Amino acid sequence: MLGYFTYCVPDSFGYNGAVRNPVQTAYSRRNKEISIMRSTEAIEQYRAALRSGQKYYQNAVGHGKFPYPQVLENICPEYMAAARQELGVLEIPTDLIIGTLADGRKAAFAGNFMPLLPDNTEFAAKWIALCNAHLGTSGITDPISCFEYMGRFYVQEGHKRVSVLHSYGAPSITSKVTRIFPTWSDDPAVVAYYEFLEFYKRSGIYALQFTHPGCIAKIEKHLGFDEKHIWTDEEKADFMSMFWVMREACTREMLSHVQDQSLSEVVLSALDLYPYEQLKNLGITDMRKRLLPLIPDLQFVSDNAPSEPTVSTEPEIPGKSLVSRIFDGISHSTLNVAFVHVTRPENSVWTKGHDEGRKYLEEVLGSQVRVKTYIVGEESAEVLMERAVKEDGAQLLIATAPTLLGPARQTAALHPGLKVLVCALSVPYVGIRTYYSRIHESKFISGAIAGAMCGDNPIGYIARYPILGVPASINAFALGVRMTNPKARIQLEWSCLEGDPYKRLQNAGARIISGHPVAVASPGNVSLSWSTSLMMDDGRMAPLASDVWNWGRTYEQMVRSVLAGAWDTTVPRGTSVSYWWGMSSGVINVELANTLPDGVRQLAEILRDGLTRGTIHPFHGNIVDQEGNIRSDESTSFTPEDLMQMNWLCDNIDGRIPAFDELLPMSRETTQLLALPQKGAENTEKRSPFSVSLAL
Repeated sequence: MLGYFTYCVPDSFGYNGAVRNPVQTAYSRRNKEISIMRSTEAIEQYRAALRSGQKYYQNAVGHGKFPYPQVLENICPEYMAAARQELGVLEIPTDLIIGTLADGRKAAFAGNFMPLLPDNTEFAAKWIALCNAHLGTSGITDPISCFEYMGRFYVQEGHKRVSVLHSYGAPSITSKVTRIFPTWSDDPAVVAYYEFLEFYKRSGIYALQFTHPGCIAKIEKHLGFDEKHIWTDEEKADFMSMFWVMREACTREMLSHVQDQSLSEVVLSALDLYPYEQLKNLGITDMRKRLLPLIPDLQFVSDNAPSEPTVSTEPEIPGKSLVSRIFDGISHSTLNVAFVHVTRPENSVWTKGHDEGRKYLEEVLGSQVRVKTYIVGEESAEVLMERAVKEDGAQLLIATAPTLLGPARQTAALHPGLKVLVCALSVPYVGIRTYYSRIHESKFISGAIAGAMCGDNPIGYIARYPILGVPASINAFALGVRMTNPKARIQLEWSCLEGDPYKRLQNAGARIISGHPVAVASPGNVSLSWSTSLMMDDGRMAPLASDVWNWGRTYEQMVRSVLAGAWDTTVPRGTSVSYWWGMSSGVINVELANTLPDGVRQLAEILRDGLTRGTIHPFHGNIVDQEGNIRSDESTSFTPEDLMQMNWLCDNIDGRIPAFDELLPMSRETTQLLALPQKGAENTEKRSPFSVSLAL
C-alpha cells in the first residue's frame, strides 16, 4: 500500500525540501489569498478615503472654511486652560473627534480625518498597513491618546488609527483621555459644557454635546428623568442603542442641508416630536422615516441661531387674490377646516372656548368655510388628522391644545400643502404655525382692579402651568396691582401642584383671588367664569372682573387671511411663525362686573382703551425682580420674545416658579412641550465649576 506522502505534489515541499501535510499547504494558500484580498481591500479603502478627504477639502475651501482638522493649541493655548484631569481609557464617539493637538500633523488629513496624501507615499503605506490590521483577526487594539476640550476630542497620538476606523464608520474608539477645562464664563457654550459635565457624572454618556444651555435637561425630561437622576446600566444601554440607530439613519443626503447640526440636536428634535418609548424600539429604516419631518426645523435652527420664530403681533389681511387662492389650493372661495380637540367641549372649559370660536367662525363666514370637528379618544390624534386630510379634504387643520404639537408636525410633514395651526406659544417649527393671545394685557387690568379693591390684605393669584407666557401674565397682574396699590403683595399659588390652592390662599389671608379660568366669548354672549373675585364676609365670592378669550375673533381673522391668500404672502415660506395677538385685534378683553365701584370701573376702561390703542404698555417703567435685579427702567422696552420667554417674577410677588419634578403628572406633558428657558448662569449655584467637574 502506498504511503500517505506519495500523494503529495511538488508544491508540498518547503524551501528546505521538507514534505508538508496537504492540509497545511491548503491552509497556507488560503492565508496568502486572504492576505492578498486584505491588501487589495486596504488599498481600495485608502483610495476611497482619499477621495472623501479631497472632497471635504475642496468643499471647505470653496465655502471659506478651514479644510484641516482643528488644532487645540490654537483654540486653547495652555495658559488659557483652567485645569486638566486624566480620565483614563474611555470609549469616545468617533464623530466628536474633530482635531489634533499640534499644528504639525494637520496637513496630512482633511477636517473629516480622511487622508490628503497620494497613495504612493510612506504615509499611505502606513495607513494601508493599519487598515490591514483592522481587517485581520486581532484588529486595531491599541488605544489612541487625545485631549478633550469643550466636549470635542483632539488627537495627540494615533491619527492614522482614527482615520482608518473613521473611514469604516466605527461609532467609537478606545482612547486615553485628558480633559482640559475651559475658564468659567457666562458664554452659553461654556455654561452648556459645564451642564454636560454634571450630566456625564450621572450618566457616563459622552455622546450628547450641545452649545446652548438647557438642552440636556430637555432630553432628560423627555426620558422622564429629573436633573439629579443617576442612570442605570440598562437605561444607558437603551438610550445609546437608540442613539446609534439614529446615527445610522441620518444619511449624508438626509442631513446635507443641516451640516452645522450635531447628532445630539437631531436626537433632541426627535424627542420633541416622538415619545422616547416609541423611538427606542425602532430599526434604521423606520427611524429614518421618523427623522424626515425634522429636516425643515433643523434647517431653520441652523440658519437662525439662536432660533426664534417670526412673531405676528397684529393680523395682516391684504386684498383677496384669485391667483393666491388657486396657488393655495382653495377653490370656489371655500375652505375646508378641521378642528382637532383633545377633550369634548362639555368636559373642558378650554375646549369649550375653542368650540365656541368654531361656532362663531361658521356663523360669520357661512358658506366660505366647511368645518368638521374631531375629538381625540379611542383613535389617536395622528389617525384623526390623517383622516381629516385624506378622507375629508381638510385644507386648514387647527389643533386646539399644545399636546397636539407632535401629531400636527407629523401630519404637516406628510402633507406639505396642508396649512396647520396649533394653539401654543412661540414654538419654532417650520411645518406648522402656532397661535395664542397676549392675555397678559387683560391680566394687567385685572391686577389694577385687584390692587384698588384689596385694602391691606394680600392678593391671591393661581397660575396653571409654568410654561411660556405664564410668568408674563403673572408679572403683568403684579404690575397692575402695584400701579393702584404699591404696598400690596401677591401670594402666588399653582393649580399644577398637590393640594388646594384656593384653601392655601384663604389661609394666607387673601380676600381677592385671581388667575384661571378665563372666560369665553360665544356668538351670542360672554360665558363668564369670573377669574378675579372678592371674598365677602359671609364667604361668598363676589365677581370683580374676568379676562376673556375671543377665539371666534381669532379664527375669523386667521381664516379670512387664508382665504385672501395671505398665508405665504405676508410671511416667507420656510419661516417659523407664531401669531400673538392682543386687545388691539379684539381677540381678548376684560369683562367688568356690574358691582364694580364707578371709580375703579372708569380706571379699568381707561386702561383697556390705552392697551387697545397701544398708548399704554404693562411692562413700561422701573421693574425689579424677586432677587433685586433691575429688569427694566424708563429706557427699556421688552420685545415679544422677551415677554414670551420671561422666566422671573416681580418683587411684589411671594411665591416661585415650581420645578418640573414638583408638578402633578397630568401637568407635565404640557409643561415639557412649552418649557420655560432655564435661567442659565444667573441661576446656577454660586460655586466653582471645578469643584463639580474635577470630581467626575
